[in-house]
Amino acid sequence: MKIFFPNMLKWIGRAGAKLHTELAQEIRSAVKSNGGEVTMAAMEQMPLMKSVVYESLRIEPPVASQYGRAKRDFIIESHDVAFEVKEGELLFGYQPFATKDPKIFDRPEEFVPSRFVGEEGEEKLRHVLWSNGPETESPTVGNKQCADFGQEVNGCRLEIKERIIVGRISTNERDYNANVFKTN
Repeated sequence: MKIFFPNMLKWIGRAGAKLHTELAQEIRSAVKSNGGEVTMAAMEQMPLMKSVVYESLRIEPPVASQYGRAKRDFIIESHDVAFEVKEGELLFGYQPFATKDPKIFDRPEEFVPSRFVGEEGEEKLRHVLWSNGPETESPTVGNKQCADFGQEVNGCRLEIKERIIVGRISTNERDYNANVFKTN
């Protein structure tokens, strides 16, 4: 969270007042419809907020470089070619090559807050690999996926909710123009 959260705030801040307003409306509406309580049910009624967290993970994974030794012989396939890997070989992966793949993601270099909203968007979550595995798979003893990856996502969602509700992320255009997140 120490690496990812500041990066996520950077992307949200750069997105501007329109996104901030949409997030505020979504969050406040979901909390209100759940009796003013922030529950997991309320959190699930915030698809844009969830998508913003996943889009932040996609565009700038907190741990971009990964490596490991092959436990068995296998074949790695890309869109165009296949590579044979032998047991014991050292592998290196750079996540942004996968998470910014233009054959998977439209406008891969652009932060698109609503990229993972809806059925089609949720299908693309399998290509978000920040936790050492696809976002749609669960950690097991046999894989190296982060066992706590769901808590990281939920923690970020709760922090966005908190910053919106207490007004630490401005939805006012005048405030936005003076916002520290603004880039030249």
